[in-house]
Amino acid sequence: MITNKKILVDLLTEISNHYQTISLEQLANRYGYTKQYLSSLIKKISGQTFIELRTRKRLEQAKYLLTSSDYSIAEICDLVGIHNLNSFYTKFKKQYHIMPSDYRKKNYLDDHFL
Repeated sequence: MITNKKILVDLLTEISNHYQTISLEQLANRYGYTKQYLSSLIKKISGQTFIELRTRKRLEQAKYLLTSSDYSIAEICDLVGIHNLNSFYTKFKKQYHIMPSDYRKKNYLDDHFL
């Protein structure tokens, strides 16, 4: 029998590896669950929804790209799988309490002058 911890590790790995395009339906099909069951299982064992987990991974990658690349914010938004720029700004600000452009400026200065 597969444990909840093993399932969570597997699901988080899938989300981490395919965060740009993965959907709950794809995960459910891959693991042989219904979308509804997998959604409630993810919430039960992680405390977060599938969307929250995927968004967190997308924003982590965006944060990395902001400080390690010259991609525009619009390009980064698209690269991480968030295809609405306004939505990206809102989610980034909510998660990190700073706008993406301000985060990039602050970390550029920190990386080059500290």
